[in-house]
Amino acid sequence: METRAVDRLYWAGAIFVWLGSFVVYWQTVHRSIPFWDCGEFIAASAILGVPHPPGTPLFIMIGRIFSVLPIAEDISFRINMISVISSAFTAMLAYMVTARLIRYFFDNPGEFSSRLITLAGAIAGGFFVAFGATNWSNAVEAEVYGIAMALSM
Repeated sequence: METRAVDRLYWAGAIFVWLGSFVVYWQTVHRSIPFWDCGEFIAASAILGVPHPPGTPLFIMIGRIFSVLPIAEDISFRINMISVISSAFTAMLAYMVTARLIRYFFDNPGEFSSRLITLAGAIAGGFFVAFGATNWSNAVEAEVYGIAMALSM
């Protein structure tokens, strides 16, 4: 049975991208009910109701869990945090995919300079995904797109 060593630099980059995007999203998240469908999703999550068709059952069930967690006084902020956490994971997963793709360009990916270039490129790719206008605007409000992006990565 072959064992592979854990690449600590790779995982440190993943944690850096997740923490960096999480902190920025957390600082910019809506502290109450945002405009459009977000208020409907927040209300439906709080009572386990059904929002407009076709509904979003996974988001509503996760929202119900977040609505009872004692992490903030305002229930809207608690449910908005779903998008913050899942969008930060999306950025981290984008970092991992980018690192995997960049490794294919090197003859010896274990060489330190190759690892450093891979790390820098993957961090840049992860942050490009995290702070793109569309992703960032959906990462700070109770919308289903953050979870959808994380699940599709």
